[in-house]
Amino acid sequence: MSTLFKSLSFFFAVLLCCASCKKTETESVGTLTAAEYTYNSATRNFGANTTVAAQINSSTGIKSVYAYLVRNNATDSLIATAIPDNAAAYTLNIPTAAFPANSMSKATGVRVLAKQSDNSTVEGFVKITYFNPALPQLKDFPAQITANLSGGLTSITGNITSDYGLSQVDIYDDYQTENVYVLVNSNTSINGAKQFALNYQYTYRKAAQHIKIVAKDIYGQSNQLVVAMPVDVSLFKPKFVGFAASVTPNLTGTTPVTGTITSVTGLKKIEIYDNYQGEYVLISSISSLNSSLSYSFNYNYPFRKRSTHLKIIATDIDDLPSELILPLNYTYGSTLYRDVTMTAHTTGTNTIFFAESGTTLGNCSLNASESTMAFLFYGTATGPSFYSPANASGVANNFKCNSVGWTIANAAVLRATKFRVLVPGASTGIDNVYAQYAANNIDVIDEAFFLTANNIAAPGGSSARFDASVAATTAIFNTTTANLIYVRIPDVSGTGFKNALIRVKEATSTTGTSTIKFDIYIQK
Repeated sequence: MSTLFKSLSFFFAVLLCCASCKKTETESVGTLTAAEYTYNSATRNFGANTTVAAQINSSTGIKSVYAYLVRNNATDSLIATAIPDNAAAYTLNIPTAAFPANSMSKATGVRVLAKQSDNSTVEGFVKITYFNPALPQLKDFPAQITANLSGGLTSITGNITSDYGLSQVDIYDDYQTENVYVLVNSNTSINGAKQFALNYQYTYRKAAQHIKIVAKDIYGQSNQLVVAMPVDVSLFKPKFVGFAASVTPNLTGTTPVTGTITSVTGLKKIEIYDNYQGEYVLISSISSLNSSLSYSFNYNYPFRKRSTHLKIIATDIDDLPSELILPLNYTYGSTLYRDVTMTAHTTGTNTIFFAESGTTLGNCSLNASESTMAFLFYGTATGPSFYSPANASGVANNFKCNSVGWTIANAAVLRATKFRVLVPGASTGIDNVYAQYAANNIDVIDEAFFLTANNIAAPGGSSARFDASVAATTAIFNTTTANLIYVRIPDVSGTGFKNALIRVKEATSTTGTSTIKFDIYIQK
């Protein structure tokens, strides 16, 4: 009995000890609730909802919230965070702009993770359904219609359907320029109909060759269809009668250009262009035509060097234009390449210039071009330079292609191109060249032009360097004053040479990534 009492006493003592050591704990409780959302690929939003919302509640407070977009074809991506400052209730609002519009097709929802004040977490999922509405469909339209050219109506008929409703149907034609469409009619009273039978009575606008029908649904999506309308548009355009096939310009005065221009509805204006700048530039415009059906054209053209063609555009009162291009019978003594752009060796995209074509190539073409390159462009710490191929052995390895430097295979075929910067004020002949260039009068650049007429010695330098911070020399040029460079390029055949004149227009000096833009005249 005594032994039993001692055993029971020990048992109760252990229970008492365990009871006294037990710690009281309060578990945090949290919930997350959210509606389901549908993402519309056409409108790139969630319908009337400007945000995706999730309501979070916590018994101990919310420290931070993280939202991850879940997609089947990509890892989860963080799109929103929040710090609610231990709030007991918090509504997370994720704006539509936070969702990647171009990659939502595989989205299934947003995983939301909220950390509570005791570092426990509440996690929930906001379901997203991707909705990609089908485009409107245009059916039963003819591939081609015959237009009524006498003022009557031309029927355009067909059926248009949309699974979600139509908002608008537009009709276009290309009466001014083929395949450039201008609105004819817009029907905006369809009111969401899912089927619409189009029956539009079109009044032909002269020179139109196509009709385009554009159907738009309630989501702003559009689909279109083009119906051909074969018409001989020359019937309507102004016509040029009695003009010569080409023009031989008078180099010291003006050249008469004559002919007759007729129009079905009357002429509105006549414009004359030439292309002395490399593209057509307006010279003169005649607008006092009083809707004439026939006009005797007589224009005295003042020839401008580098022009190769004249263009005359006649426009009628319906703004329908017609043009005539006349070649100029003049043979130039040099070829002009405009706005040639080169880049230095590190960039390596346009480091080589070819005189025969006026084109450029990059570092990876060096080995294949050793015998045909006219000059190189190279950027040093002291400034970018035009470089003679025959003088490139010391820098060749810096022209890298896929990290491999240029190893000259046959130095004997490299052309020894020479440069001389023309410094204004150095001689009357050099000043005359600048004056001739300013007057757009550069053409023949043979030996007689440089040596005889202007007493300019042949180039002797193997390079010409850009430097805007020092005085120009026969080897240093800039873009403002000393920007003309006399170049002598040996022929590919190895016998003879061609003179060239570079006019530097732009340059940047950033060592291996320098750039330059220039015009170059090359002797024929």
